[in-house]
Amino acid sequence: MKKFLVILMVLAMASVLFVGCTTPPTPDPDPDPTPTPVVVISATPVLTAVETSAAVSIFDVTSTSTLYMNKAEVGTSILVKGTAPSESLVQLYLGDVAITPAVGEAAATGLWSIAVAKSSLGVDGVKVLTAKCTEVGLAVSEASNVVTFTYDTDLPGISAVAATAASTEVAADLALTVVTNASVTAIAETETLIPAQTIVAGTWIIKILGTTGITNNVLVVSPSGTGTYYTVTTGAVVRDTMIPGIKITFTALTTGLVDATVKIVVTTAAVSDIAARATITFDEDLGYSGMAAGTYSFGTTTTDPSVYKDSTYVAYWTTCAPGAVNATCNFSVYGITDLAGNVGGTLAAPLTKSCTVGAASATALKP
Repeated sequence: MKKFLVILMVLAMASVLFVGCTTPPTPDPDPDPTPTPVVVISATPVLTAVETSAAVSIFDVTSTSTLYMNKAEVGTSILVKGTAPSESLVQLYLGDVAITPAVGEAAATGLWSIAVAKSSLGVDGVKVLTAKCTEVGLAVSEASNVVTFTYDTDLPGISAVAATAASTEVAADLALTVVTNASVTAIAETETLIPAQTIVAGTWIIKILGTTGITNNVLVVSPSGTGTYYTVTTGAVVRDTMIPGIKITFTALTTGLVDATVKIVVTTAAVSDIAARATITFDEDLGYSGMAAGTYSFGTTTTDPSVYKDSTYVAYWTTCAPGAVNATCNFSVYGITDLAGNVGGTLAAPLTKSCTVGAASATALKP
């Protein structure tokens, strides 16, 4: 009985010990890091206008066309305007570089206007303008809308001029020789020159092979030896294709003319009139309207070019009077306008350039 009580006591004590023991907690292998502070950035500003210092719009910042700013528009400074959060500080940028000291504060209405000095715009070229702002207690904003424009303060000028003299028509020197049968002279007695056609110099042979009505009854041999057959079917036929540049009248080809040969010797080829020409080349792209806006002169004579080639910046005179060969030709122009609106030359101080007149040419200085 005593043993039984001892066993119960041992079991009770063991139960108490077991109930009093607990398993320790397992540590968190990935505890939460320290929370990252939330950075609030300022609202993005908007560029709404680019103006002259007198508040006159230079271009529409929303336009998709190529935008320009010229020398007169920039003056000593420009105004850049926009909107931003009330009383925020606005900073302007050209590309990724902040314009110094172009910083302004937005008014209570959110409107801002910043003057940018001409010196801050740098050299001529393409400019990319943006703005950023900073509200009190907040981080700097994202960049505003982008305004891209070409900054051009260089006035257009003359790069080169050239001129050629005029020449008058020179008649061909013809000699008619009858090789056989004197009566054949009738076919060439009325040969006349055709204006504006060049006659190949050399000896041309006309052979009468048959009477009127016979096929291929005339053979013409050129100075190079090329023979061409013709059919003369009636009397008083004018032929101006047998010897280009000469009109030949045929009488009726009779039996007495058969086997006759006529030799026409062209000792001097004919030269047609050549008009004087001139060109003026500009140092930048003006476009058609920019070239046409100019007032042009040769010496004291005012005469506009005949043709404008804006793709090559060249204007052409196809009929003009620059003077004789080796003379000095003086060009002047004012009022030309480049793509940015810069004006080259004035009435009081036109752009000028001179050249020596070259020899007459049918191909040189041709548009």
